[in-house]
Amino acid sequence: MNQKVKDIFAESMLATLATVNEDGSPWSTPVHIVADEDAIYWFSSEEAQHSGNLARDERVSVTLFSRDESRGPKGVYINGKAEKVSDDARNATVSLYAARAGRFPNAFSEMAAYKVQIGALNEQKSTSNCWYFYS
Repeated sequence: MNQKVKDIFAESMLATLATVNEDGSPWSTPVHIVADEDAIYWFSSEEAQHSGNLARDERVSVTLFSRDESRGPKGVYINGKAEKVSDDARNATVSLYAARAGRFPNAFSEMAAYKVQIGALNEQKSTSNCWYFYS
C-alpha cells in the first residue's frame, strides 16, 4: 500500500458506507471508521438500516476522501463483503478506535463492530489520486 493511501487512512475518521437494500436499491450512509493495514472498521446499531442490510447481504462499498485537495481530489474505494466483528475481537477494535481518536465514544459502547477487508489494489482501475481495492 503506498504512502498516499496510508495517509488517507490515517486522516480519515468518516467514510461513506454503501449497502444493498432488500429491493436491490443502494443505501448509502456516513459512518465513523478506523483502519489498520488489513481492514476498515466501524460501529453501528444493529437496528440501523445499513446493519440490517448487512445481515441479509454482506456486499459493501466504502469510500474515503482526503481533505488535502492541493493536487486534486484523492480517494480510496473499497469493495468487499462486510462482517460483524466477533465478541472476542471487539475489544481490539475498540482499542484501535480509541488509539486513533484519543477516546472511544460512549455512544458506540452498545453498538456492534463491523469490518471489511481492504483487499487487493486494482492497479488498472486506480490512478495517481484514486485507489480501488477489492476483497
